[in-house]
Amino acid sequence: MNEYHGPLRERAIIDERDLDRLEEDLGYKFNDRLTLEEALTHSSYSHEQGLYYDNERLEFLGDAILDFVTARALYRMYPDAGEGELTNMRSELVRAESLYRKAEILRVPYLLLHGRSMRSENLPRSICSDAVEAIIGAICIDGGVAAAEKVIKKLFLSSVDEQEAELDPKSRLQIWLQKRGLPLPVYELIRVTGPSHKPLFEVRLRMNGFDHTSTDTTRKGAESNVAEAILNDLKEQELKELKAAEKNQAQQDYDGD
Repeated sequence: MNEYHGPLRERAIIDERDLDRLEEDLGYKFNDRLTLEEALTHSSYSHEQGLYYDNERLEFLGDAILDFVTARALYRMYPDAGEGELTNMRSELVRAESLYRKAEILRVPYLLLHGRSMRSENLPRSICSDAVEAIIGAICIDGGVAAAEKVIKKLFLSSVDEQEAELDPKSRLQIWLQKRGLPLPVYELIRVTGPSHKPLFEVRLRMNGFDHTSTDTTRKGAESNVAEAILNDLKEQELKELKAAEKNQAQQDYDGD
């Protein structure tokens, strides 16, 4: 077992936890492993053990840094996007479900110190998501904002394709259109039916000769459905046009010979 001296020597360090592998997955090696230990200490464990620290302060810091770094990255990547669009994209990237997926990849549920009433294999998702933010906060404390930004880019912004895969269909359609200089979609609310406590929203989207309608219990859900359908149509159309252009070019090259 590692030995640490000073006021934090009571901090729990468990040999079975592979923190070296965690650092490898993060792409960051801590100068002070104690900071990482704090990020992996849930308040339930601290209360049982009588410790004076837990990961909540680091979670607060990590949440702010994550919002800032992703906001700046999106600002630079999509210069034509408005404030509302950027906010939606950022929200999709750092929503709880996305954070939980990162927690699973990093094996956070099996690294986090928690109370005896919990089991690592079925920890609440919110606890695991919060721990990811705490780890980001710990990296900032240990290595600075630049180090935290590097890890965030690896986890959340490793490539444009991976980033867009995290977004909802409306955001993905908008990005696809912006990249090609095409007009943005206009969603038409056709009608609202059903009782007031359980309405059904019917939405229509027409674009480039394609026309789709969808009904859902929320307007956002109906808009997402038609956005997905239109985006699939546009991608298929673009692929057909690309193949046709390649075929014509091949024929021209053949005729030229």
